[in-house]
Amino acid sequence: MSSYRTHSELQLTALLREGDGEAFVEIYRRNWRMMYNSAFKRLRDEKQCEDLVQNVFTDLWERRGEVEIDNLSAYLSTAVRFQVIKHSTRTRDASPLTDTLESSLISSLRSEDPLIEKEILEIVKLWIAALPEKRREIFLMHYMEELSSSRIAEVLGVSQKTVQNQIATATNSIRDQLSKILFILLIAAN
Repeated sequence: MSSYRTHSELQLTALLREGDGEAFVEIYRRNWRMMYNSAFKRLRDEKQCEDLVQNVFTDLWERRGEVEIDNLSAYLSTAVRFQVIKHSTRTRDASPLTDTLESSLISSLRSEDPLIEKEILEIVKLWIAALPEKRREIFLMHYMEELSSSRIAEVLGVSQKTVQNQIATATNSIRDQLSKILFILLIAAN
């Protein structure tokens, strides 16, 4: 297997196409960490990221004779991003239920204690303030000034995809933190 460590991506890809298992193992060894890190940046779930990366490699092995790959690293990066998007889409399908639960918790907190609502809002403001500068700026432009992602991209001179990624990252981070607080409050209320 060590002889494969000196092979180029193109050589490994050609060997993979022929069904060479050792070439596949070398591709896995070289790319697993990069793919996992890419997925983890977006999902922040170790187990789910491991599963997504495994799915990409399983698919690569099963389709080894069919796929034409010119740039292996780019192919694997794109494949893991696609898996993340697929996972996120499936997860969002469950999000109306989560949103309803959060809304009902917030409304019950409102009716019982306006002080708790004020404290939660203060905590959210602190989380927003703790965001990295550019992310915070994009987040506030989107939610406070109600600018579209294309308009924000135009104003800041960045790509619309960058803006969308920053909004999603900030929103997910705040939602995760808020969910933890609401869970604690729910337990404390009972």
